[in-house]
Amino acid sequence: MKLIQCHIENFGKLTNFDYHFVDGLNSIKAENGWGKSTFATFIKAMFYGFSSNKRDVEENDRKKYAPWQGGKYGGNLVFEVNHKQYKIERFFGEKSKTEDTFNLIDMLSGKPSKDYDESIGVKLFGLDEDAFERSSYIPQKVLNANPNDSLTQKLTNIIQGTTADYNFEQAKARLKDQKRKLTTAQKTGQIDELESKIEVVLSEIRELKVEEQRIPVIQNQIAEQENEIEKLSNEQNQIQKQINAYGKLQERQANQALLNELSRQVTVTQNEIQQRQAVLNRHQTTLAEVDSYLAADKTITARENEIRGKTSNDYARQRQQVLTAYFHGNVPTAETVQSIYNDVVTYNHLKTQTQNVATPVAVAKTRFKNRLCLGLVILALMSLLVGACVFQLQMAFAIAALVLGGVLLLASGFLYLVNMINAKTSLSLNVDYARLQSDQNEMLRLQKSILEFIHQYEQNHNYLAAINSIMANLQEYETLQAQMIQNSSQVNSLSQMLVAEKQQIANYLAQFIFDENHITDSEKLTTLRQVLIDLDVLQARLQKETRELAQFKKDKNFDASETLVDEIDINTLQQKEQDLQNLIDEQRDAKAQLMVSLNQIQNKLSVLSDKENEKINLENERDDLKRQLFAVEAASKFLQVADESLSSKFLAPMKQGLTKYLNMITGRDYDNLNLDTDLNITFEEYGKARNVGHYSTGYKNAIDLSLRFALVDVLYRQEKPFIVLDDPFVNLDDTKVKKAKQFLQNLSQEYQLIYFACHESRC
Repeated sequence: MKLIQCHIENFGKLTNFDYHFVDGLNSIKAENGWGKSTFATFIKAMFYGFSSNKRDVEENDRKKYAPWQGGKYGGNLVFEVNHKQYKIERFFGEKSKTEDTFNLIDMLSGKPSKDYDESIGVKLFGLDEDAFERSSYIPQKVLNANPNDSLTQKLTNIIQGTTADYNFEQAKARLKDQKRKLTTAQKTGQIDELESKIEVVLSEIRELKVEEQRIPVIQNQIAEQENEIEKLSNEQNQIQKQINAYGKLQERQANQALLNELSRQVTVTQNEIQQRQAVLNRHQTTLAEVDSYLAADKTITARENEIRGKTSNDYARQRQQVLTAYFHGNVPTAETVQSIYNDVVTYNHLKTQTQNVATPVAVAKTRFKNRLCLGLVILALMSLLVGACVFQLQMAFAIAALVLGGVLLLASGFLYLVNMINAKTSLSLNVDYARLQSDQNEMLRLQKSILEFIHQYEQNHNYLAAINSIMANLQEYETLQAQMIQNSSQVNSLSQMLVAEKQQIANYLAQFIFDENHITDSEKLTTLRQVLIDLDVLQARLQKETRELAQFKKDKNFDASETLVDEIDINTLQQKEQDLQNLIDEQRDAKAQLMVSLNQIQNKLSVLSDKENEKINLENERDDLKRQLFAVEAASKFLQVADESLSSKFLAPMKQGLTKYLNMITGRDYDNLNLDTDLNITFEEYGKARNVGHYSTGYKNAIDLSLRFALVDVLYRQEKPFIVLDDPFVNLDDTKVKKAKQFLQNLSQEYQLIYFACHESRC
């Protein structure tokens, strides 16, 4: 696997930055603060994105590398794997992962690829982000290679010859999950749940036994309620006979009142029908015909609105006037504007090249000496100020201070002149003046052409912004011109149709008589429609009311000679009858409550045998799960012993690679080196094992770096990865740095290295 090229849109302090990678060693030398660590983090982020949500900026790469200058956050990276090239495009939100975007493009077809998703780093390297940082991604100050779960998993897979679908780690995890399912310290496992269920069932059985003893008591109470209800019902029947005799007179009076009401309603309906027929003025029309004219009226309203919309677009008219004034009657062609835009892009590119001619080393030295000069000037001014202040008090001390200030001023001036001469000499050695002169001449020619065109319309000194503004205004102007012509033609056509449609509706409405309150044609058509609907309803109602009146007269027979006992106090009887009914209802409610209680108890008792069977089944199931738990615990212990034995097999190739790379960096043999399964390193010296903490920082860096490359050799047996090194030799002495540089040259024959350094001595 290798990297081809990348483009950083905005990432930390890097913006609009491009880099083309080569096979072997890619050495990137830049001063501190240039953005080397930012560049290295960008490469990692293209494969893994951002995962940390910590609030501390130092521990949250998303916050730490948010663009200093704003703008779109991210870029793209082209890489090759298995002889196939892809481009990763990632852009990040400043707050959370939900705002991130990821695209993968097949460089051969130029189309989106489904070969990898946004977890591309895990799929390509077989490692999570933390494991990647412990292997082939080597930051400057974090060389820790101790294995996490992901590294250990991949090492075990390599040793076993298995994949992530079948390995010890998954087997241990499954056994652990199985044990957690069976029982936990928080009593949430399957066995714990069964114990709880058994206790619940036992409690329910005890409650059912108590309820069973209540059945005879409730049955006796129900019998008493039934006897009382029968007694009250007999008394109520006697009173109802007396009330019925009085009710015959009330029925005759009610029938007479109902006959009068039916007759009155027939008359009212006939009057309403006559009112609706007056509107029709003896003309015939249908509901469908009225609906067709209502639809035509809506069409007229729509046409009027459309005409108003096309003739009253004040904004479009004002924009056209503004754009006409903007172009001063001299509207350019789209081809001319595009040509000037291309010139602006070329001019900006040349300007960037000419501004980056001087070498960073000369600039860095000049800045350092300028700071020294500034320090001398400050000391000189302080000395002169002290001398002036104490001149009247201690003349000898004041004179000495003034003399010292003068000497420091002279020294700072001399150092500044030497610095300027050295800076110019250094710059001149790094500048291709022929190329610079050619670029500047081309810039002047392009600038003249650009200014001659842009200053006709814009006074903006930002050429790119100005040409973009002209392009946008030209497109809007052409669109408005076409729209105005189209609107004028459509308004003429709509107006002609509008006159004919209005006249057709007016001729139709002239047949009918409307109230003076109906002014518009729409109101008249709506009224006419409602009249037709009302007539259908009223005529049907009249027929129904006429039939009901005739049937009522036929069914009812009033006997004027019939007399009734008038000594009955109907109110007293009705009150007594109601009191009896209330008592009966109370007794029935009490009986119903007793019946409900009895049914509930009987229903509960019907499941008593089921509960007892359930208890037995739960106890059997619990015992089976306890036997499974014993088997799982035994298997876990056996698997742990087997896993520890198998993990030790990767020590031999790791130790061999570690000693090889340490020898390449330091020039020494390490026969006394020991390595355990957690990648902890010790050295046997004077009969005692000593860890790397006893050695200097430079040696520890060399050891950690060698361990990293030994780990990469073991992890990647076939497809070799690229390796990112962010100034890992900063703590090495000159002798080790020299060997380390040769070490990188040797490694570059096998790996693609992206090596960052801030000093010439380490490149």
